[in-house]
Amino acid sequence: MHRRTRTRIAVASTLPTLLAVAACGVLATTGALAWQIPCAGLVALVFQGVLTAVRLRRGPAGGAS
Repeated sequence: MHRRTRTRIAVASTLPTLLAVAACGVLATTGALAWQIPCAGLVALVFQGVLTAVRLRRGPAGGAS
């Protein structure tokens, strides 16, 4: 699999989390939510992206890549 394809898949898999973090950021800006929530969401977003990229680099679980 090409690096560009892996990057696109990793970014696409983080889009729902990114939208949730953005929504939490808006709520925190208005005062309806504590700022710790969007900060924790950003940490989760980075972790999810890195984990997805690492898993895609390893190849299929069967070992035949």
